[in-house]
Amino acid sequence: MSPARTNNSADGIRADMLAHRTGGHWHADNAASAMVTSIEIDSRKCSDGALFVALPGAQADGHNFIAAAARQGATAALVATPDASCALPQLVVDDVRTALDDLGIAGRTAHRAAGGRLAGITGSVGKTGSKEMLAHLLRRLAGPAGSVASRASFNNHLGVPLTLSMLPDRPAPAVQEMGMNAAGEISRLSRMASPDVAVITCIADSHAGFFESLADIAVAKAEIFDGMDKDGLAILNRDDAFFDDLGTRAQAAGISDIVTFGRDEDADFRLLEVEPAAAGQMVDAKLRGTAVRFALGMRNAHWAHNAMAVLAAVHALGFDPADAATHLHDFNDLPGRGAVLSGAFDARRITLIDDSYNAGPRSMQAALAGLHGTAPQILVLSDMLELGDGSAAAHTALAPPIMALRPRVIITIGAEMGRMAANLPCLGAEHIAAATPDDAIASLRDSACDGDTVFIKGSLGSGAWRVARAILDAFSQADPKIAGGANNAA
Repeated sequence: MSPARTNNSADGIRADMLAHRTGGHWHADNAASAMVTSIEIDSRKCSDGALFVALPGAQADGHNFIAAAARQGATAALVATPDASCALPQLVVDDVRTALDDLGIAGRTAHRAAGGRLAGITGSVGKTGSKEMLAHLLRRLAGPAGSVASRASFNNHLGVPLTLSMLPDRPAPAVQEMGMNAAGEISRLSRMASPDVAVITCIADSHAGFFESLADIAVAKAEIFDGMDKDGLAILNRDDAFFDDLGTRAQAAGISDIVTFGRDEDADFRLLEVEPAAAGQMVDAKLRGTAVRFALGMRNAHWAHNAMAVLAAVHALGFDPADAATHLHDFNDLPGRGAVLSGAFDARRITLIDDSYNAGPRSMQAALAGLHGTAPQILVLSDMLELGDGSAAAHTALAPPIMALRPRVIITIGAEMGRMAANLPCLGAEHIAAATPDDAIASLRDSACDGDTVFIKGSLGSGAWRVARAILDAFSQADPKIAGGANNAA
């Protein structure tokens, strides 16, 4: 499944409107002749129609890459200091970072004025997958009006305005993911995005290193209500320990319309049963009292739970959730989030379960629990980060589900995963403590056998994704007669 685009058609922003929205002026009156149809902060991703935003940074200043953006085909650049040697039209503003925010706010304001509704999604686990699932459904349900969703994990102080900047001034439903590492961040993003619908997937200790308690994390996630009008709607997890707290905070923000999801018998969108299937799972649910049975292309049961939240959001945006559920059969596990691929790795055919994008205690436990139907021979696990004082306990808690899988080889990256695996009771499994992702790749080359299944997961900063990337690169480079290419086997 391809990720949703920030701009679905010929929607764009004229040069004069860009200047108006940012309060800037075109250098040497050299305004872009074509409309801007995308906004990029990486010069390498620019193409025809792109506005390159020359952000200053700790590692590099975007102003040094204006010419590179021009070579990639960018239409214009947003700058604080113009590059007089470059012919690319440059919109000059006092502060590039502030101007990007202004573009985001103006884009959402125009979208809302035209009748466009926006669903904001946050939570400790499942934000991006739920956002992509909702975007998948809206692309099938919205018809000619189309839909808009944040790209990849564009959920922070840069990603949110990038998405909002290109919202069309027509009533296309939109989806915006919102993440945070500190209190106050989601409040700022919510005030920018002005969501009509707010979804909180769950509260968990994924970022416990930044907060004193789970209760503090719940308070930070509840900031999504800060940018909502009183006629907004909150979608909350009835099974979550912080359900009552989140509901109270929604009501304190003036939001009285609260819809619930989960397995709880009082949930409005209630998950009843999940059965494994050849291409994912079969799900039985009650959607506001209406019994439905549908196929979901994702394998792990926790995605069926998140599907209840997504179908609630579909309903809140004005579509039939029972009809929407019929379109989930081909929503498969996402790259880096459980996608199953097969191919040749060093002339040996293996299957990769790629859950390498990120990890926290809850998502790691759920992923390991979902492997029992196809227990992998090799686990590659890197440290879960940002857990603070609870890090050792969280890693130790992974021992029982790992032992239940009985892998042949466990390759760990990082001190915490290494300590946990070294203390596992004897299972006959070989434990390889890799100092770096490159060492893990080398160990995998030595350990993999033809027909093996390899599961990979870890926090983004601890490097498991680099091992997955090496396997995927090998799949793509392999002789098609040997590898059969990298294909989705889910």
